[in-house]
Amino acid sequence: MEIISYCHLKNIVNNNDVISMAALSVANLPVEILKHLAEQYDEGGVPGHLTFIVANDISDYADGYDLDSFVRRGMVKRLITSLITSSPQTIHAIENNDIETYFFPQGILATQYRSQSDSFPGMITKIGVNTNVDPRWSGGKVNDRTTEDLVSLIEIDGEEYLHYNFPGIDTALLRGTYADIDGNIFMIHEAHLGEGYSVAAATRKNGGKVIVQVKEVVETGSFHPHDVFLPGELVDYVVVNDNTKYHKQVMQTYYDPALSGHYRLTEMKGPPVELSSRKLILRRSAQFLLEEDVVSIGFGINNELSDVLIEEQVDHLVQLNVDTGVFGGMIGSRDYLGMNYNLDARMPHDMTWDFIYNGGVDIAYLSFAEIDHSGNVNVSRFGTRRSGSGGFIDITQTVKTLIFSGVMVAGSKTVCKNNTLIIEQEGHSNKFVDDVQNIDFNAGYSRELNQQVFYVTERAVFQLTDKGVALIEIAPGLDIQKDILAHMDFTPIMAEDITVMDERIYQSKWGNLSQSIKNGRRINKGEDKYEL
Repeated sequence: MEIISYCHLKNIVNNNDVISMAALSVANLPVEILKHLAEQYDEGGVPGHLTFIVANDISDYADGYDLDSFVRRGMVKRLITSLITSSPQTIHAIENNDIETYFFPQGILATQYRSQSDSFPGMITKIGVNTNVDPRWSGGKVNDRTTEDLVSLIEIDGEEYLHYNFPGIDTALLRGTYADIDGNIFMIHEAHLGEGYSVAAATRKNGGKVIVQVKEVVETGSFHPHDVFLPGELVDYVVVNDNTKYHKQVMQTYYDPALSGHYRLTEMKGPPVELSSRKLILRRSAQFLLEEDVVSIGFGINNELSDVLIEEQVDHLVQLNVDTGVFGGMIGSRDYLGMNYNLDARMPHDMTWDFIYNGGVDIAYLSFAEIDHSGNVNVSRFGTRRSGSGGFIDITQTVKTLIFSGVMVAGSKTVCKNNTLIIEQEGHSNKFVDDVQNIDFNAGYSRELNQQVFYVTERAVFQLTDKGVALIEIAPGLDIQKDILAHMDFTPIMAEDITVMDERIYQSKWGNLSQSIKNGRRINKGEDKYEL
């Protein structure tokens, strides 16, 4: 290991390099390294024609340095990721065919580094079969500029699998809190443990270089050996950050010790969720929980499920999991998005996917953009804009019970009065459509996997059946034809006994979730009512 200054990066990172980072938003993002690489490109035009492989959405959320900085300068040739929402210039470049782009499942991206050795034939998995990642659809290719096939369909013992063929890594750009003299990397102050170990190992196997940004270099023995995240044998270069702006723990703060588990909070961050369509959806969705469930929380509306559970004083009855490595605790939302407190455990990103792939999660809560007559779900394509689906595909092809949550009509406004729902203003876009623009969840394949699937909105609850999407519940005070069917592009299957959703969730104070979770039934009103 060699401690270098940032000016030496120009001798290490080259044109046409494949670069990998193990970051989430600004957490673990080596922003000062990116800053100096961008400035070096301004001076000499190197490095350019770069390929970036990043499992998560990354952004500095400020006037710092991130993907947008590189794309704006024309430094990026190809991007391989799972999700892009926080980099507007990169999104524009993708839509404008300026850079090659692939969207692959987040779990596949986080774990595929282990397959980059002579002992494995690449990444072979069922994850992604029968979705847009499948080469029979788009193969993960996002725009016309992207032509090379990185995914192929193969058959083993009569079953279909996808073979992902990722390029070897030339340069790993990683981040830690401290390095010792021997190059061991410690993540003491980090809020997120990424897949940095696997990235570093794959990079060294490929003959590439591993560069790590840290806050400080300390004497060997300053920390316990079991705190080592990256052994020095996998580290080539260490650079020391000299500006707190470029080493933020999360986007909101440079360092909060509660986010790295050094103390616990005694109360929830931020006010309770106000009574709104979002809260109604979260309350009804929460009624599917059972005691001791391990619950996967997707980003979007379900990020506020933790707030509802805490407000109802039932958060101790289940364990929430975020696929980035968060187990238990308070899952931050709104102004505290990405700020997770009082965790039971924190695991590296790729190990968390091992947990999920091996059946560790009982029930998953995910958002939707569109649902069609078959029950297929689109979460990643909005007209010409494609944002990627993150870990959505991995989870929906792994977890046995799925709850898709969202408002029924985009742009609508509702209020609650006398324990009923009133549509004050109708929305502008139906979310239940004839055919989704993009298949991120394949309903037919889900039936083959024997999954239990529900679609929860503020107006109604639907269930996936062998015959398609069935309407099983309606909100109190609504008319089925005027408020539900008139705003669907297809007619759902009608359950024989369509019931009214629990009126109590439409009042300001609730207090019945504990009883619901403890009753031992996934569906409160009786399983038989939903066998269609």
